[in-house]
Amino acid sequence: MINGIATKWTKFRALSRPERRVVVASAAWLPLFCLGLCLFGLRRFQAWLQRDNPRAGNSLALEQIDRIAALVNIAALHAPIPANCLTRSLLLIWMLRRRGVASQLRIGVRLAQGVFDAHAWVEFAGIPINDQADVRARFAPFAEILPPRAFQSP
Repeated sequence: MINGIATKWTKFRALSRPERRVVVASAAWLPLFCLGLCLFGLRRFQAWLQRDNPRAGNSLALEQIDRIAALVNIAALHAPIPANCLTRSLLLIWMLRRRGVASQLRIGVRLAQGVFDAHAWVEFAGIPINDQADVRARFAPFAEILPPRAFQSP
């Protein structure tokens, strides 16, 4: 167990300062995003996250965007509260939005061996950034970006 902690600490220390800040911020925000989803539901929580105007302009390269996504995923693996794909994706969108990057939440579904499964991921310019490139082949995404109002019950 101590070797595992030492290995994780060594990997963490190998990150640059900005990368460590992203990991620490993600680890801190993930439980709050989980709580927000549980308390308010997707529609209201997503609307709350989008209440502020995003920073103007995208000043990040695709490689930087991919790296932020990877760091959020790393934090989610080690978070004190399990973070599901929707929680991770909403956090990533929020973090990117604060950096002036417009990204889209995608939700897809599949039926595998009679079991219904749903999955969420983030795309930037049509490219999955916090999941594998073939996620669209594994999950049938909804045909269009769903606005928060699409999740309202009749």
